[in-house]
Amino acid sequence: MHVVLSERGGAYQAFSDALREELKSQDVVMSVGESGESAGEADLAIAVGMKSSGAEFAANKPVLSVFVPKAGYDKLPKPAGPRQSSAIYLDQPIERQLSLLLAVLPRVNHIGVLYTEPPPGLSRLRQLAVDRQLLLHEKAVGPERNLADALDSVLEVSEALLVLPDTDIYNAGTIRNILLTSYRKQVPLIGISQAYVKAGALCAIYSTPAQIAAQAAEAVRQFAATAKLPAAQYPKEFEVSVNMQVARSLDIHIKDADKLRDEIRRNP
Repeated sequence: MHVVLSERGGAYQAFSDALREELKSQDVVMSVGESGESAGEADLAIAVGMKSSGAEFAANKPVLSVFVPKAGYDKLPKPAGPRQSSAIYLDQPIERQLSLLLAVLPRVNHIGVLYTEPPPGLSRLRQLAVDRQLLLHEKAVGPERNLADALDSVLEVSEALLVLPDTDIYNAGTIRNILLTSYRKQVPLIGISQAYVKAGALCAIYSTPAQIAAQAAEAVRQFAATAKLPAAQYPKEFEVSVNMQVARSLDIHIKDADKLRDEIRRNP
């Protein structure tokens, strides 16, 4: 088995180290490299990140992709054959994201979302909104409406902004302005990583590298036993992070992160 990192360090390296630990008692030979390096005779590649996933699929061998958004993974060309490719997505299932929002803000009725292209979970989110008697305010960002205009428009009618994985909207160059704008309008932002919370989001739901590694180890064991990978899937385990300072500033009474996580686990 060969683990291919899109880049060294950070969460990718943490995943690789945790995966090695998970598999240390198994009869698995694990090597680690970066995109473009030879995988030798490895019968399975673990591609960590979108860059390495695209490169490994071109080699036409079984590939398990991790730390990839579902929308990005769906667009990648896949190796031929049943269960020759799979993924553990970076993003959380939309039900879980919405559960966090409602656990934190149970009286909210108006929820805003932004996207450049309709994401995979949008139709499910629309249905959940109907089921729970919520009003979903959607704004598409593109040639006819820039990000600033779309953000202002959706914040005017929303009580919370739910982040959907879309790097064309939420990235290092835009997130600070999005957070400042939503904060000025007193609309809390529900993020998708710890980094969002540190930057000023009210809370976020995410999976750690160790949690993804444990799930990947299960897939490796299945592949070793059957020569087939499991179906692509969302993370099973997750954590919640809360910015108490932002909560106080917005006059929001919020439970601590552990209580929120446990509540979502009980009521997925």
